This record gives sequence, structure tokens and C-alpha cells, in this order.
Amino acid sequence: MELYHALEWGNVRDIWYMLERGRAGDVYRLFGPALEDMLGIQGEAEWLDFIGQEGAELAERPLCLYLAAWQHRCLKLGGYEGDVTERLMAFFQKWLPEALAEKIERTPVILDLDEPAGELELLLEPYRKQLKPAGYRLQVFFDDTYCAGVYFVFLETPKPWKMETK
Repeated sequence: MELYHALEWGNVRDIWYMLERGRAGDVYRLFGPALEDMLGIQGEAEWLDFIGQEGAELAERPLCLYLAAWQHRCLKLGGYEGDVTERLMAFFQKWLPEALAEKIERTPVILDLDEPAGELELLLEPYRKQLKPAGYRLQVFFDDTYCAGVYFVFLETPKPWKMETK
């Protein structure tokens, strides 16, 4: 099971349960900001219009990813967002131990899906190399189901039982 899926499976199950019982309004009241961000809608009326269309469904993978971002479990970056270096550094400051976060050397991260050098996986490699010795790992997921393209960056923390001893 993918990291993002394991984190959000309970919420997805709750959403599907409510939708199966005709409780789309309740889904919006509980998860509206994530749904608006994911679908590009504004307000409950647009949500009810979307979900009421014949054949409309919520794809599981993007739903899990957007819920994770909404709950601040990952960093969501638009594929055409441009320079996201500061946002990435703020993400590290939030989730890494202070001593490690201060040691991270900045390298520019400029996203542009139309440019070969603008792909996030390549741009994160210098950060991965810096985090690996401390047992941290960056996982990146890309989704373009409902938009031009969005990256979701997760930081896996080291597990004490998996730490290497030297």
C-alpha cells in the first residue's frame, strides 16, 4: 500500500460510504477545501453539480493525495508553480529536526512541466542525498487527473528499527 493511501484510506472510505447513501452535502461540509482544490470548484453548489453528473466519480489516488495535502501531511506543488525552493525549505523546517533542517544546502527548485529540467524528481536529488544519511526519504507522487499536474511530496521519517548502526 502506498504511503499516501495508507494515511488517507479511512477518509476515502468515509467519503464513499456517505456518497453511497446520498449524503454528498455531508461530504462537502467535512472535506470541502480538499474537494475544491482537487476539482477546481467553488462552493457546495458546484460540488453537488459535479457529483450529480451521470458517471461522475472521485478517483481514489488523487482523492488520497489531496486529502493528505489538506491535512498538511505532505507538500503540494503545482507543476507550473515556478520557484518553490522557499516552500520546500519551510516544509523541511516543519518536519525535520532543527539541527538537520539547518544543515540542508539549498539548491533551486523551479517547476515547469514543459521543461525537461523542470521535473521535480530530478530537482529533489540533491536534497535526497542530504537526507538519506539521517534516514529520511522523500517520496514524490504526480497527479494530473483533474488538472494540468500537481506534485505531492512526502517526507518519510526513519524508523528506529530500520536505522543503520555503524
